[in-house]
Amino acid sequence: MRKLLALFVFSGLLGAVCAAAEPASPLEKERYAFLRLLAKVRENPADIKAKEALMVFADRMDPKPPIPVEAKKFYVKAMALHLEAVNDSDFDKAVMAYERALEVAPWWGQCYYNMGMALDSGKRFREAEEALRLYALTKKKKTGERSKPIKRPSQRDLPDFSGVWGSGMDCWRYEFSVKDEEMTISMHCWDFPGTVYGHATLDGRAFEGSSPGGPSGTGMGVHNPIRFRGFISGDNSAIEISSILAPELAGNEATMNAAMDQVRIFGEPTWTTQSWRRMGAE
Repeated sequence: MRKLLALFVFSGLLGAVCAAAEPASPLEKERYAFLRLLAKVRENPADIKAKEALMVFADRMDPKPPIPVEAKKFYVKAMALHLEAVNDSDFDKAVMAYERALEVAPWWGQCYYNMGMALDSGKRFREAEEALRLYALTKKKKTGERSKPIKRPSQRDLPDFSGVWGSGMDCWRYEFSVKDEEMTISMHCWDFPGTVYGHATLDGRAFEGSSPGGPSGTGMGVHNPIRFRGFISGDNSAIEISSILAPELAGNEATMNAAMDQVRIFGEPTWTTQSWRRMGAE
């Protein structure tokens, strides 16, 4: 009888301990599961399957787990380095800062996307592909989620390239002429005559194009042959544009020679990025 009573008491204590250890509400259970996945990733950051499971689980949480302040600080630093990057070494520094942010918040999809872009710009293509694959995990349609109806974009949703744009760091100003999906960008410096920066194809808010280069609008110097790509922000307040010297696109021998001289002096071309904002009519 005493043994039976002791077993009953022990069972009751064990049940109480388990009840205390196990989360009670669905929200607590979800958070508990998230923390277990997070601990597994931090224990072995090279465990891709665990990382994938964490990202998918975190993306389906409601509310989603908050991004820690420490991760945000590294992210802001990474973005600053990314925007200022002009060569592979610079992009590597941005990647390292993104990695620090992901050490703190390994479920942060947007951070993987930005890191993927930096890796791609730094010619680390395989790593870029993996980072973007992880980002894509947070964009897959949830089970049972209905597709959103396609709606005609309002005028507010459309990209607006009107006005004069510039970085604010120099005298150059840029204007866009858009017809359907074709775009021409012209540039000028205060009262200097304008010249064509390049022609591009517009795809939603993104554009990509090139220029064969040629004499500058002033008649002095040469406009480099380039490839470029960019996008306009959702609120139409900023344009992010990247360009790279492309001697093979030169429209004439003089322009090609000038471009090749730059390659000999500065080394292989790399993508450089600028942020343009609307400067108003000038």
